[in-house]
Amino acid sequence: MKQSFIYLGNGLSDLFEFLTLIEYNHERTSKVVYFHTPLSHNRLTSVALIMKPTADNHFQAMYYMQDALRYPYPSSNKKFEFINKCAEKFNIPIKEVDVHPPESYHEQELYYNYLTSVLRLQNWIPPLQ
Repeated sequence: MKQSFIYLGNGLSDLFEFLTLIEYNHERTSKVVYFHTPLSHNRLTSVALIMKPTADNHFQAMYYMQDALRYPYPSSNKKFEFINKCAEKFNIPIKEVDVHPPESYHEQELYYNYLTSVLRLQNWIPPLQ
């Protein structure tokens, strides 16, 4: 099964697209995952919408907003609250994990591979088949 990150951007319009994806695809949505980088210089958080695999397990989409919001601890922020409220409205599980920042990797594809391995280690996405 191919598992791919689909990059949405990190702006406000991308946030509204992310929320709309949850609203219109909540039955296909597996979970929302926050990737926190509390030890990085900027202390930003990325977020992914993990979809359930397609029929026959051919593909699994992971819609991704990189460095889209400020690290929400100890003080929360509006983007974090909007996403959580939307996910909770549709009973979508919310997961959080601390990761290396994207700038630690020379290529975006390497970073996606790293995040995919983190998701697999947490058993939040299916293993390779």
